[in-house]
Amino acid sequence: MNKTFTLIATLFCAAAIKTSAQLVTISATHQLPAIGDTIRYVDANTFGFNQNGTGPVTNTLWDNALLMNAGTNYLFFYDDPATITGNGVDSFPGATLARGESGATGYFYYQNTANDINRIGWYSSASNYGVYNAGTYATEFHFPMTAGQTVNSTYSGRYAPFGLGEDSCTLESGSLAINADQQGTLILPTGTFNNVLRIHALETFHIKIYMMGVPVIDYLVSDDYYYWFHDTIKQPLLTYGITTIDGTAQTPVLRYQPISGTTGISQIAAPSEITITPNPSSGKFLLSNISSTNALLEVVNTLGQKVNFQQTNKEQSVEVDLSNLPKGVYFIKVTDGRTSSTHKVIVEF
Repeated sequence: MNKTFTLIATLFCAAAIKTSAQLVTISATHQLPAIGDTIRYVDANTFGFNQNGTGPVTNTLWDNALLMNAGTNYLFFYDDPATITGNGVDSFPGATLARGESGATGYFYYQNTANDINRIGWYSSASNYGVYNAGTYATEFHFPMTAGQTVNSTYSGRYAPFGLGEDSCTLESGSLAINADQQGTLILPTGTFNNVLRIHALETFHIKIYMMGVPVIDYLVSDDYYYWFHDTIKQPLLTYGITTIDGTAQTPVLRYQPISGTTGISQIAAPSEITITPNPSSGKFLLSNISSTNALLEVVNTLGQKVNFQQTNKEQSVEVDLSNLPKGVYFIKVTDGRTSSTHKVIVEF
């Protein structure tokens, strides 16, 4: 009986170790964004999309090979807070990184560590910003992250330019839970990715307006998002989520990085193919390596608004003049036949 029990116990332990070894882990090696990074996504239509996939949570198949592109690119770009003027940077003295987004004004500010991506607030405009109280933050992602692991964080702070007395606007009961709840294979229009880890992030917070010390308005904001990570690719391969404000769901977000599952190279006119010199500049720069003199150029600001500019074609290069525009970040969309790419340029002189 003892020998039988010992054998069963040994087999059980061996199976447990083998199962544990098969769990997908995303390390910090390739995931933490750095100053100068630009991560490009393609927006997709949510029609027919299923975030849960098929199969068990330990070996799920997310087949999104037929995702329909919405025809737009979306960029996340990371800047040094010390180089930013305006955009509320003075309210975030501890920030080590600022993340801007195409089509949106302002920045999200971060105080990252070697393992955590910690948001400490955001600034969109003088009437729309949030500053978390010192020592509190929203841990958007933690690495290494292994299937089955959960990480929680809480925060509070102030919202917009109101004070902290009897008449104020505050951020309260902020919480963010990230749960690595599934692993498996992800198929995108550009290729197949094995050993993918899905992270489910649930964030809620209250925006409360006080009058004479009494909360007279209470907005509940909830973010329900899913992220698919691969250990060798920086930032999520695929993102899907919905923001709800006081029970009203906003437009869903669905976007993916257009890179190959076998080569890691962009399949939709990779930004590296087109060079911009100089960048930053006074507003005059040269786009090179454009494959056609008939390429269509569009320029938008960080609000997503198209701006007027001048261009001069020189065979497969184009001179662009934005010197009449205010200093700041702009995005140039280059459409050449069936492919398009978006590139960040900085006007600062």
